[in-house]
Amino acid sequence: MSLLKQPIINIIFIGFMSVIYSFIFIFTAGHMEFVSILSHRETLNSSFWNGWSDFLRTGNMRFIGYLIIGLTIAIIVFILIKKRKKYDEYQVSILSKSLLVAGTLSILMIPFMMILLLSDSNYAVETIFLFASVQWISVLVSYLIYVIKF
Repeated sequence: MSLLKQPIINIIFIGFMSVIYSFIFIFTAGHMEFVSILSHRETLNSSFWNGWSDFLRTGNMRFIGYLIIGLTIAIIVFILIKKRKKYDEYQVSILSKSLLVAGTLSILMIPFMMILLLSDSNYAVETIFLFASVQWISVLVSYLIYVIKF
C-alpha cells in the first residue's frame, strides 16, 4: 500500500496500461487481418452484437483508443495539478478499495467470458473487445472522479 501513496506510481501505472489499451484499439482499427477474424455479418439474431461487430469492422474502435488517451491525460493533469504531496492514509484506503473492486470484477468476469465464448464462439473477438473497453474505461472514469474529488 505504500506504493499507492506516491502519485508518480499512479501516473506510471495508469499511463502504462492506457498506452497498451489505446495501442491495441488504434492499431487494430480497420486492419484487414483484424477485420478478417471478426464474425460474419448477421450471424446472430442480436442487433446489439451485430451493431458492435459493425462498429469494430468499420474501424471506429480507434475512437475508444482516443477516449482512453484523453481520459489518461486528464487524470495525469489533475494528479500533477492537485497532488504535489503524498496521498494520506484515507486517500490510499479509498484508492486501494477501488483497485480491489476493479481487480475482483475483472477476475470474476473471466469465467463468465469463457462460458460465453464456449457456448458460442461466434463474436468471440467482439466479446473480448467489449469487455476490455468497458473494463478499462470504467477504471479510468472512476480514477478520474477520484482524482477530481480528492
